[in-house]
Amino acid sequence: MPRQIGTIVYWIGIAIAAPFVLLIGVSIARMFSEGLQPKYVNSAFLGLFGAIFSYAVGFMLRHMIRESDRG
Repeated sequence: MPRQIGTIVYWIGIAIAAPFVLLIGVSIARMFSEGLQPKYVNSAFLGLFGAIFSYAVGFMLRHMIRESDRG
């Protein structure tokens, strides 16, 4: 059962990262269409940080849940 919970938590982390990936894509599209304005660059970096953080939290929680099941 903890293995399944770990997988669910992992996919929740990926789902939370999805809007940040969308933000990165929109920001890059705006950079190409409207120029390299600081607000679009900042949005791209915010999206990148948010996506990495959300994925990392899901991955870390999955690892912690699976390790607690072994011990």
